[in-house]
Amino acid sequence: MSCCRSRRHRSSSPPEPLSPCLLRSSTPSRVTPRADGRPTSHHVRVRDLRLHYLDFGGDGPPLLFLHATGFHAWVWAPYAEHFRATHRVLALDQRGHGESDKPPSGYRWEEFGADLMRFLDALTLDRVHVVGHSKGATAIAAAAAAGTERLARAVLIEPVLFAGPLASAPIRESPLAVGAGRRREVWPSRAAMFDSLRPRMPFETWQEEFVRCYVDHGVADRPDGQVVLRCPGAIEAEIYAHAPMTDGFALLERLHVPVLLIGGERSPGLGEREAAEALRRLPAGTLLTVPGAGHFVPMERPREVMEAIARFLAEPRAPTRRT
Repeated sequence: MSCCRSRRHRSSSPPEPLSPCLLRSSTPSRVTPRADGRPTSHHVRVRDLRLHYLDFGGDGPPLLFLHATGFHAWVWAPYAEHFRATHRVLALDQRGHGESDKPPSGYRWEEFGADLMRFLDALTLDRVHVVGHSKGATAIAAAAAAGTERLARAVLIEPVLFAGPLASAPIRESPLAVGAGRRREVWPSRAAMFDSLRPRMPFETWQEEFVRCYVDHGVADRPDGQVVLRCPGAIEAEIYAHAPMTDGFALLERLHVPVLLIGGERSPGLGEREAAEALRRLPAGTLLTVPGAGHFVPMERPREVMEAIARFLAEPRAPTRRT
């Protein structure tokens, strides 16, 4: 039976500054040394896709991070620096993002989940701890459809959850999809991009190192000297358009590993009602609510999130409900 179903924690410690992004370079994909904490960059073929991932090294069981829609593996660099002492840390560029392939289709939650399990199969990783934010969290839940044999524990930070499929086809006229499709993709430089984004939502609430990681590694250099987003707005729009086609709460029921659910108190997506329903559906779930934080809690209150993840991963494994 589920452990910790009734355990709800509220974190109250103040945010603390962290060290800068591990590398600020105009050519981040060329980084290969790892002795100083910088990652090695790799591609692996998963069926018809080439997926890119970062291996930050470290000692201990594997710990894999999955980013949100529109982001990339490098946004987890401060977390990798923290966890390398106890885990081998990896971060994946999901399809359509970062340096992974960008197919014209295949952007439902189920496909992101299948990619995750195939990625673990390709690297022959077992007993993996996985941490996902937003779409990355829902992808972990969707991976349960392919079985959870390779997973040890899961941390779902602000997962995108709908109560029942709301559509049988993509909703391309949704505000999120329309807004993503109109997103600016080209800047004169990384510095100009940073100066433009830093005072705007959602970046204005992030700790600065995360904005720099997003900017430094979220764009590619163009021949004309400008930089362009690695995740095109059209792909981000496709993800948002397909999101209502999946019952996210139903996905949670098949996630038969211990789960830590983390939400921001100010988040519009994971309120008290949604969190309670998620805990009801999870076979073994615990909830942490971070006061004052929103949907981007990993970037707003990283120290609290890191400490919560570390405590969760150190807990003795509890039995889960079997069906």
